[in-house]
Amino acid sequence: MYFLSELICKRLLILLFSSLIFSMTAHAVGFREISTEGVSLSAWYPSETPPVNQRLGPFDVEIAKDAPILTGKHEIVLFSHGYNGFYRNHYLTIQALVNAGYVVVAPQHEADYLLGGSDTAAALNYRYFELSKALNAVIKSSEFSNYVNANKVHGLGYSLGSVSIMLASGATFSSQRYKDYCDQNQSLDPSFCEDPGWIYRLIQSFRHDVVLTPISDSFKEQPLITGKVVLVAPVFQGIETTSKLSMSDLDVIAFDSDSIAIPQYHALPLYIAFSSNMPSEYHVVKGHHYAFIAPFPKWLTEEEDISVAKDPEGFDRSVFLRDLNAKIVEIMTSK
Repeated sequence: MYFLSELICKRLLILLFSSLIFSMTAHAVGFREISTEGVSLSAWYPSETPPVNQRLGPFDVEIAKDAPILTGKHEIVLFSHGYNGFYRNHYLTIQALVNAGYVVVAPQHEADYLLGGSDTAAALNYRYFELSKALNAVIKSSEFSNYVNANKVHGLGYSLGSVSIMLASGATFSSQRYKDYCDQNQSLDPSFCEDPGWIYRLIQSFRHDVVLTPISDSFKEQPLITGKVVLVAPVFQGIETTSKLSMSDLDVIAFDSDSIAIPQYHALPLYIAFSSNMPSEYHVVKGHHYAFIAPFPKWLTEEEDISVAKDPEGFDRSVFLRDLNAKIVEIMTSK
């Protein structure tokens, strides 16, 4: 009995110590929406202002909107969401990064409806343009300029967002390489190679007002990222690595049941291609492609049939995201 009581006491002390550490490192999540040169973005950052529960899209989030940023020099994570997605879908991941002390800069990408045809390269370059404008807006703003470390910019991309982050790290995109791959692998990788069609583009064009700049093939832009890069459930084909990548190291996280960005055609060859140029790690976790999106509220899923909100029987998305977000923070904070 004495041994059992001693063991219980030790475990309670460990839990108490962990809680104290968390309370010392966790921050309120500041949130600010910014519009610059036609680009809409969000900045998420540590703050001392108490957060308020409020609606962000369909989600109820605890944020301190337009609050002052916590004093200090915070490293930046440049964030890119997936195809036809929203940065708000990843608020749990972003909050975890803010709790670790980062400022997260997340533009809302608008040109995705032009992907899959002759405008693919220009649409991807527009994603780079949005990342560049968003980063510049935060670094130069009076609210953030004195509190961010502009020399340390990390990258986090999900699905198609991995392409945006790779382009922001000095990689190039080749329309011909993309076309050649899909000509040979249409049946093996249909989700990646399928053209969304002109009807989809027409419908989406009424929701967006995007003017693309014609771009040469292959194109390369000035790197924005100088630190770590984490790519989650990435797509890869069409990307070309270069010997002058700006990121310091790369972690690729693949999902074993991903049927959209099939790991053997995307995450694995991406890792192999980039690992020859820099320190890289390849991780495989149990999950499906859309599991990286925050759980949708029950009131919405009961009213609407949302495919990206569905999970296989027995799959707990909340637990999955808790573990995935902890992994991402661990990678970002490791030296």
